[in-house]
Amino acid sequence: MPQQAWSITGHYGKTYKLGIFHGEDTHHVVVHCNNSVVAIDFSVKESKTYSLFLDQQLCEVSIDHTGGNNFTYDCRINHDVETPLNRQRKAQRAQEKRSERIRLIAAVAVMLVVLACLLG
Repeated sequence: MPQQAWSITGHYGKTYKLGIFHGEDTHHVVVHCNNSVVAIDFSVKESKTYSLFLDQQLCEVSIDHTGGNNFTYDCRINHDVETPLNRQRKAQRAQEKRSERIRLIAAVAVMLVVLACLLG
């Protein structure tokens, strides 16, 4: 039975143990988190993604059908989808960029004043 497990550290520092079992003959799928079943799916013979929230982060466990009876498994945090935490992150990055621009403008202004004093 193909299976895969991951250890994910959530946004608030809690560790989550995620895993997937995918039956070779039946192709039934069980996705679990911290020893609790979060999804059961039957006869999964094509690519599919299962989503769950960990500490306000959208986690995606995916099955990729690579041909024949071959599958690969992946787990990732989706930082692109609109969630409250991702909106907060984007706002924080925008604020940091604004602050960086202000510091750059101030540094250029100081250099121009110093240059004007030296030339004058």
